[in-house]
Amino acid sequence: MKSSIFTNMVIALLLLLTPIIALYAYSNHTSSSVLTGEIVKAKRTQVETFVGQLGQMFAQFDSYQKMLYESTEVRNLAYPDLLGDDDLLHFRTLKTVSEEINRLAGYGGRKGIVAVVYPKTGMIIKSNSSLGAMPAALPDKDGFWSYQANAKGDAYFIETISSPAKNAKDEEADLTVVAKVDEGEIKSDLSEMKGNGLEDPFLYRPGYSPIFNYTANQALIREMLPALSPNRAEGSFGPLQIRTSGGDYQVHMEMIPSLGWYLVDYVSIGTIMAPIDRNQTMFYAISGMMLFMACMLGFLLYRSIRIPFRKLLQGMNFIEKGIYTSRMKDPPKGEFRYLYHRFNSMAERIEELIEDVLKEQIRTKEANVKQLQSQINPHFLYNTLAYIKSMVELGEKEAAVSMTMNVSKYYRYTTKLSRSLATVREEQELVVNYLDIHCMLTDDFEYEIDIDPAMLNMNIPRLSLQPLVENVILHAFRKPVRYGAVRIRGTLEETGIARLSVEDNGPGIAPAQLEALQAKIRNALIDQIDSGLQNVHQRLMLLFGRSSGLSLRLSEWGGLHAELTWLAQYDELESKEEA
Repeated sequence: MKSSIFTNMVIALLLLLTPIIALYAYSNHTSSSVLTGEIVKAKRTQVETFVGQLGQMFAQFDSYQKMLYESTEVRNLAYPDLLGDDDLLHFRTLKTVSEEINRLAGYGGRKGIVAVVYPKTGMIIKSNSSLGAMPAALPDKDGFWSYQANAKGDAYFIETISSPAKNAKDEEADLTVVAKVDEGEIKSDLSEMKGNGLEDPFLYRPGYSPIFNYTANQALIREMLPALSPNRAEGSFGPLQIRTSGGDYQVHMEMIPSLGWYLVDYVSIGTIMAPIDRNQTMFYAISGMMLFMACMLGFLLYRSIRIPFRKLLQGMNFIEKGIYTSRMKDPPKGEFRYLYHRFNSMAERIEELIEDVLKEQIRTKEANVKQLQSQINPHFLYNTLAYIKSMVELGEKEAAVSMTMNVSKYYRYTTKLSRSLATVREEQELVVNYLDIHCMLTDDFEYEIDIDPAMLNMNIPRLSLQPLVENVILHAFRKPVRYGAVRIRGTLEETGIARLSVEDNGPGIAPAQLEALQAKIRNALIDQIDSGLQNVHQRLMLLFGRSSGLSLRLSEWGGLHAELTWLAQYDELESKEEA
């Protein structure tokens, strides 16, 4: 499989999420544009509404001024001669003007001062408002609303109409109608606007200090002032975008025509985009969770299907290569557990069948070997008979008897076919007979046997030790040596591993040849066994397990060291402990 289920699932999810995310991004962009436009329209409508309210207030004061300016009673007071010496008429005229001023000043709940000043007589008639006094000096010229400040720092807006009109400083009017609105009243109106929907309104005019509402964020507003551009905002529907240390802001400006000042309000762009940002964050969070869940699902499927499936394929490959000991370990949960168990049962059954076939073929080989043992090596038999004949002719009766007994025991053991197993003691006696025969035939070698007594009653395949000794006699001492020596040792370790070794002081073999011989012994199939060493190794391995068998290495004496290894049976170890 070129790609895993996990990879395919993640790719499929990405392919599904990509158009959804693209569509959402487009929809989000469109929604943001529409929402931003609607918010801009709503904010501008708010600002225009409150600009209209302020303009209406100052327009009302304008109308009050004109009404007083055109009033006959107001003008009569400017010219006392018209009233004559009638004090009652003068009083009634004065009362009428005062009542008219108070009526106009209180109309509509507007808070400001409306007054009539008669410079020539020094008389001032003003409304009963307690919001502020008349300024100490009136503007030098008549005109629209102007922003003034007295010595105490109190600021106000004032507008005057004179008769005759004042166009120069030195001109003196007969009467002047005054309308005055204190800065405090403007601040109160701005604070009321803030409570009615605006964010943080203030009045601004280049070259003047801003007029804040009472709870304004003055530090932020002063940071915005350098970036305000009335020329750019005037007549334009779009707001200003101003960046400050506290973030980006959308600023709306609208001029109050009667004052020449701008009503300014701002709103944080983050506040405008907060709902969209929340929806966007939620969407991306959900998309991320879906991708994470898909990855987790793919990973779980990978662990639950891909990994067990791959292990199962590996196990089948091992079986295909002939490694029948392969077993599936750590079976997963679910259906694959059943497959693992069935695979292990199949492999175990195949191994049992193979071993049964091997054992049957080994037994066939053993029968052939045992049948041949009675006929093998005729020169060995001829030599022993010739030796016996010579000893008889020489009168060496004891030597002839000894050779006869050794040959008799040797052939009696090798031709006995009733048992496939023998004790180590029996194998040792056979080897002693075999070595004694050769020592009688030639006196150019000696042997030493040292086997742990605990091993003597252990069972091993018949004719396991003799082929090793025969290999030494036939090959190690075939070439002339100074003096031959054979050492046979048997040890039983505490772990239960039994070792039986044969080593000589012959010429040995090259390491490469030794490695090839060892590989040939261990890797030989049943139908390829053509030597006694291979037969010994296979029989030990089938009887005691794959950790048993024959191993070869160079001897400390320079010759060959052949060692049989197997794991002692439980009952044999118990017999050792009882002994």
